Amino acid sequence: MQGKFELLDIAKKGKAKLHGNSLQVNGFSIDSRTLQHGEIYIALKGKNFDGKDFVDEAITKGAQAVVADNYFDSKVPLLVVKDTEDFLKDLALANRLEFKGPVIGVTGSNGKTSSKEIIASLLSSGMTYHKTIGNNNNQIGLPLSLADLDNTYDCSILELGTSSPGEISLLASIAKPDIALITNVSKSHLSGLGSIDLIAEEKGCIGTFESNEGVLILNKDSRYFDYWKDTTNAKKVVSFGTKKGSDFQVTSIAVDFSRNCTSFILINQDKETECSIPGVGLYNPLNAAGALAVCFSMGLDINKFVGNLKKVDLPQRRLSLHNLSKGSVLIDDSYNANPESVKNSIDTLSASNYQNKVIVLGEMLELGKDADKLHKEVSEYAKTRVDSFICLGEIWEEGVHHFGEDGVLFLSKEELIDHVSSIIETDTVILVKGSRSTRMDIVSDKLKDF
Repeated sequence: MQGKFELLDIAKKGKAKLHGNSLQVNGFSIDSRTLQHGEIYIALKGKNFDGKDFVDEAITKGAQAVVADNYFDSKVPLLVVKDTEDFLKDLALANRLEFKGPVIGVTGSNGKTSSKEIIASLLSSGMTYHKTIGNNNNQIGLPLSLADLDNTYDCSILELGTSSPGEISLLASIAKPDIALITNVSKSHLSGLGSIDLIAEEKGCIGTFESNEGVLILNKDSRYFDYWKDTTNAKKVVSFGTKKGSDFQVTSIAVDFSRNCTSFILINQDKETECSIPGVGLYNPLNAAGALAVCFSMGLDINKFVGNLKKVDLPQRRLSLHNLSKGSVLIDDSYNANPESVKNSIDTLSASNYQNKVIVLGEMLELGKDADKLHKEVSEYAKTRVDSFICLGEIWEEGVHHFGEDGVLFLSKEELIDHVSSIIETDTVILVKGSRSTRMDIVSDKLKDF
């Protein structure tokens, strides 16, 4: 948060009628539980809730003003609108249109948040940046992220997520990125998007720029690289990946669990640079290469920024390393999961030098009619790469059976935790992962005590 925002200005941008005196607010909140003193509370309405029910709580916590879809007697200034979600979008769009700096849009099935954080870290020594907080990347989260954008920032880094057709186009029409990065495409949100080809088409919509000066940054390793390149109206396409010919090519990836870092060599314009990034993710060097391509596309000298990779603070629960007793470690990757991200995590686990490799998996959700098949595919992938395959949820039953005698299925977190804690031996590495709603973070946190 760079500064304060004038209520009258917010009302004009959001097409609201102000009741009460104008004043300054520190920021914006849509959740009374996390609202900070001095923020404006936006009472959104959903299928199963009405934000107006929490106005009193918000004011008690220090809300300076309230946005609602009808008038009522309020202890603080009130902005009345026809629709609170439309208010948020109108405010976001107005801020974006006033913003003079470059806007970077990031999308992809995996790595959006990590890539955003890497870009922010790279720019931290030379620019003042605005970014999506957390993973606010949907039709509510993106406008909320833009609510506090102003020209005190040099640039903005925004995540664009999707779970249904047309969402990326809608979000891009608000974010209006000057530079767009597609990290990758994999089988996620199939229940809403149907097939991986349709996911690729949806993600590719970020490459339709409103101006003819756009830059699209693409993963050359993806089988959709040529499709995205052929369908964009970008002035320039910049590539990254492990393939030769990538503008930013990654080679010689090595994970060091003892130092909790991953090293790699970056080849750009025939120059080789040794790089290191915190964390043990085998895929993070590719995220770093995409982030460096963003800096390059902004006209920056990447040689002055590449050292900032060592300062990257990656999001929690994305391959976060925790030491356990008996010389063993836990890798907390419980933030979310889809088949490709689970396979990437299995690769990281397999690359470790620990003698006993254990993976603990919750279900992968939103996979539609292919859910059973994709869970079995993951068990097949794990079979030659890990020693123990421990799963939570009925959908894993066939996969666990396919894995063999070291595959174990549980239907309760408590029983799973008891079992995993009993097999922690010297020189064991345990990786925990699952879709967000399976709450495998609870499993990770319990195991950290052993």
